[in-house]
Amino acid sequence: MSSSSQVITSLVAILSIAVFSAEAHAYMNPGTGSMILQALVAGFAVISVTVKIYWYKLVAFFKGETYDPEEDLLADIDLDDEETEKSSD
Repeated sequence: MSSSSQVITSLVAILSIAVFSAEAHAYMNPGTGSMILQALVAGFAVISVTVKIYWYKLVAFFKGETYDPEEDLLADIDLDDEETEKSSD
């Protein structure tokens, strides 16, 4: 049996279990709803941080440019400003 036919067989088995399953009549307490909400918020946070980390690579990809990680993204920030204020007081 080839690998692709095994994958298709597995998918058919999983879908048939999901579609033809009987009702569970199970109780879901408030903690379960809270856990589901927490998982959704965590998933959104993971996606947001991933996009933030790879934002410059994504922008460079869609612009058709190459991403240069050595480029100084903070070159326009003056970090010595605080030291000059302290010395002038």
